Amino acid sequence: MKKNLFACIIAMLSVGIMFTSCSGDKTPVVAQTAVSLEIPANLQDVVLSNATLTLTNVATQQTTIASGDNFVNDGNKYQVNIAGLEEGTYNVNFKGHMDFVLNNVAGQKDFEVTSENVKISETSPTVQMVVSTFTAQGGFVISEIFFTGTSTAEGKSYSGDQYIRITNNSDVTLYADSIAVLESAFLTTQKQDYTPDIMSTDFSVQACYMIPGTGKSVPVEPGASLTLAVNAINHTAEQPNSIDLSGADFEFYDESSNANFTDPDGKAPNLDKWYCYTATIYQFHSRGFNSMAIAKMNTSKEDWLENYVYDAEYLFVFGDFSKTMYKKGIYKVPNSWILDGVNLSVESVREWNVLDASIDAGWTYCGKVDKDETRFNKSVIRKQDANGKYIDTNNSTNDFTPEAPASLIK
Repeated sequence: MKKNLFACIIAMLSVGIMFTSCSGDKTPVVAQTAVSLEIPANLQDVVLSNATLTLTNVATQQTTIASGDNFVNDGNKYQVNIAGLEEGTYNVNFKGHMDFVLNNVAGQKDFEVTSENVKISETSPTVQMVVSTFTAQGGFVISEIFFTGTSTAEGKSYSGDQYIRITNNSDVTLYADSIAVLESAFLTTQKQDYTPDIMSTDFSVQACYMIPGTGKSVPVEPGASLTLAVNAINHTAEQPNSIDLSGADFEFYDESSNANFTDPDGKAPNLDKWYCYTATIYQFHSRGFNSMAIAKMNTSKEDWLENYVYDAEYLFVFGDFSKTMYKKGIYKVPNSWILDGVNLSVESVREWNVLDASIDAGWTYCGKVDKDETRFNKSVIRKQDANGKYIDTNNSTNDFTPEAPASLIK
């Protein structure tokens, strides 16, 4: 009996040693785990900063962290390789900051993406994540043009209070540096068959005023707007029915060559004047005969003035009289630089659009007849959808509310 009992004890101890040995085996590890972060395809020149990748083992709560120089740019994604990660189920968190270019405009956005219960093993060593916290769609649009001016108590016109508003219609912060406001060189009320016809490739302009900056000087948050005033002063001091534009973000300032026409220099920073047809003071056409656009100027002022200019000719016909006319020194901006454009006109005298249909296939207005006295205090305002985004179908007939009350008139 004692012999048999001793044998049983030895057998039990042997089993206990076997179990202890098994429980001490190490968890298998993955030679190399690859975690990739896919970024929106329409972003260019993406630079990742302040990035941290954290993998938390669900079973043990042990964390593995990668940051800094570990992230490698691989086309439209960033990838980090981690050696010796234990097999298991993980919660994966990837967060950081992105600088990028969207539609030729610099932008930036903080991001954070999380994937839970991701199984990582030697046979499944990759983790793919997608930045879905922002869509990186849209960009800067013209949200309002107030070109009609206001009317005085005597019924006279006052146009020094004109302004244009541009809005960041995306869900990321964009920089407005180097965005220019452009006015068409040709009138929508006078159609001519110009030779050469460059409309399909370039926009012919007679005014170009650019937002200054070093590249990231003028950040505009998602949904925020910039007001660019012809004169950034309190106009109500002179014209009670007008607007206080002293708080505008920028103004169109001109040094006039005629002492009888001087431009007040308001508190707002001045736009960088690249070119304007007038030697005195620039104002928008108060009836809307010129179309407007905004563009990202992708060259220097000196290069543009030297190399983006052309001469055109057309046949002027009046009754039985005809004569070849020449228009020299027309400046142009490539359509590929244009972020948004709006054709303006008046129905009773409108003859054509001066922006290519790819930029604006329609047109909008204030006033149904030329010199319409009801046009004052009204502007063209871009429509918004149910989510507050501005509608942009590249057709101003659809996208704008014509003859809308100017938004800044109280």
